[in-house]
Amino acid sequence: MPKVPSVTGETIVQLRNGDERAFEAIYESYHRLIYHFAYSFLKNVELSKEVTQETFLSLWVNREKLDESLPLYPYLFTKARRLTIDAFRRLAKHQRLQAEWTAALGESNNDTEQRMFYRELEVMTEAALQQMPKQQQLVFRMSRSEGLSYEEIAEELQISKNTVKYHLVQSLKFLKGFFAKHGILYFFVLTLFI
Repeated sequence: MPKVPSVTGETIVQLRNGDERAFEAIYESYHRLIYHFAYSFLKNVELSKEVTQETFLSLWVNREKLDESLPLYPYLFTKARRLTIDAFRRLAKHQRLQAEWTAALGESNNDTEQRMFYRELEVMTEAALQQMPKQQQLVFRMSRSEGLSYEEIAEELQISKNTVKYHLVQSLKFLKGFFAKHGILYFFVLTLFI
């Protein structure tokens, strides 16, 4: 096991007071360990980077609650562990859905039929998206088609992360209702955007 770096109480006090250099020093000390910790479970570069980013975002947001008499390592790794577990669950769900989708498509031996079905779903999804408000449409496309995180979308559109989440939830509810009216299992539609 690699040696765990230590951060002085003075650095923690500086961080608590909003000193960005103290934050950068802490980041430099721990980010590789946290990334490798996440990667050891997830085996996914992007998710491991996301866990690392979210861990340090949490540190910055909650910096005023830090106690300089306590080591920082347990705080960071507890947060990283929780985020890794959440990411692992999302990854497992994603892989399960892909396997179910592949199995569902595997039941049909006709590639042309599969392509036609898939294309029809894409056309219907596009028609449904066109009925959504523009901002909701944009957030959905940025999340599902471009694969951007809530934070990236919020930053690019200059809206809050909660607004991004709201638009995404509303668009998914709309799509679910739209496809239910047309007798299509929503599961198949979701797999278009995974």
